[in-house]
Amino acid sequence: MTTDPVRVLSFNVRYDTDHDGPDAWPNRREDAIRLVRYHRPDVVCLQEPLEHQLDAFREGLEGYEWVDVPRTGEKDIDDVTDEHVPVGYDASRFSLEDDETFWLSETPEEVGSVGWDADLPRILTRATLENESGDRFHVASIHLDNKGPEARLEGAKLARERLRELDGPVVLAGDCNDTPDSEPIEAFTEHFEDAKQVAAHGHHGPDKTMHRFTGEPKERIDYVFVRDCDVKLSATLADRVGDDSYPSDHFPIAADVVPR
Repeated sequence: MTTDPVRVLSFNVRYDTDHDGPDAWPNRREDAIRLVRYHRPDVVCLQEPLEHQLDAFREGLEGYEWVDVPRTGEKDIDDVTDEHVPVGYDASRFSLEDDETFWLSETPEEVGSVGWDADLPRILTRATLENESGDRFHVASIHLDNKGPEARLEGAKLARERLRELDGPVVLAGDCNDTPDSEPIEAFTEHFEDAKQVAAHGHHGPDKTMHRFTGEPKERIDYVFVRDCDVKLSATLADRVGDDSYPSDHFPIAADVVPR
């Protein structure tokens, strides 16, 4: 396997809603795109973008290809419910060998299914990437439910078991809507490592990630988990725009990983 680090960036971009007032998407669209462009990730895992928000990243980030399925299963049905958890990758470095999306529910192959006590459909999107040397690894983006504790736990277990079935290195990144001492996170760390905890050079930036547009994070709910990967760097990217605005209500997180 290659020894070149792969920079993975996970970013809940906050869906487009007028309720955010001055922090609504039209006012931070270019800032969110610039943030990703500046940090130059090899792989991007987004959470919450609606179709038109993902289109903005497609248009604004040159050289990336995307694996994306809306959680409703069909594009453009309802711009309020068509959130994605896409995986984007640098097409100059990797090619797509395989991909899948499944629903975090009792019937994961049923498009649009809602699991357990979840409020809405939740999905995992996975891309298997290959470099020019033929080395492969798997990257998955996930967003666990914000309201249903059973759905978070069972969704974490389902994601863990499906990813455990894959051969080779795995990176799982996303918004888990729960803290490090919670059952869903413990379910992941039974078989995966928390990149923040095992980074060779420690962690840069705030420990917590959810700040609700204040810049003062109160909870850590965003993670990168790895299996069969060395982690060189880990960071929370507390990028601010001007004096008092932010590209999202979450700080993005990044990890430089070396698949083994």
